[in-house]
Amino acid sequence: MFDSITHSFATIATGGFSPKNLSIAYYKSALVEIVIMIFMILSGIHFGLLFIAVSESIYDIWKSSIVRYYLLALMIGTTVTTLNVHGNQFHNWIEALRYSAFQIISLGTSTGFATADTSIWPSFAQLVMIFFTLQCACAGSTSGGIKVDRILILWRAITKRIKKLQHPTAVIAVKIDNVAIDDDVVEAGILYIPLYLGVVFISTVLLTALGVDSLSAFSATAATMGNVGPGFGTVGSMGNFSQIPEVGKWLLTATMLLGRLEIFGLILFLGVKSWK
Repeated sequence: MFDSITHSFATIATGGFSPKNLSIAYYKSALVEIVIMIFMILSGIHFGLLFIAVSESIYDIWKSSIVRYYLLALMIGTTVTTLNVHGNQFHNWIEALRYSAFQIISLGTSTGFATADTSIWPSFAQLVMIFFTLQCACAGSTSGGIKVDRILILWRAITKRIKKLQHPTAVIAVKIDNVAIDDDVVEAGILYIPLYLGVVFISTVLLTALGVDSLSAFSATAATMGNVGPGFGTVGSMGNFSQIPEVGKWLLTATMLLGRLEIFGLILFLGVKSWK
């Protein structure tokens, strides 16, 4: 009962903290993993949409292009990772799908649970998981990361720019679910992505200067910035951050705050004089 309650809290909050050192791998149960995967996916969706789905119609949730992209991304990520680890880490297709799906969903919702040591997985699978570590889930959820909303806005803005090049005099708006997005919102969403990646880059460089290997430095920064948890290398899913130098731990603590407050929030907080 204690484990059930604590893991439920950690799943819905996409917090990923487990009272077991081996995380969910401790239970060696596919059924436990399936239940957690379902609720990790749900917890990565905007809670307002979940409320509408429960109070009105569950079909309303599928009308959101953001949710459709979110679920499609998880499906594609799981599929390509399964294909990559099969025959390399797992000789059984079911096992390859089981472990790939759990790791992708866990990182893609910034939950951070683990059932396998992904540090020894092929480089391609690790790169796919790094993408989900950076992107994470939907705005309005407990997930961290850049958020799928901003990624979708970026692609819609790119599509708009291509159309404008083809038709210079056309009036084209960036739309999500047939609703025009204000230019200020589009600009803020697009600018956040390079700012986010810039912080990850700077933190990675500083960690490597402290003697941390590049893979561990980059994945540790991406994981803490997105509040995901596990990275790769020495900070892998079955490892921890104890090997990071003391100064590096302070640096990663700062990136956790930056990621959780979404950078702009912390900048405004530090600029107290600007409140006047």
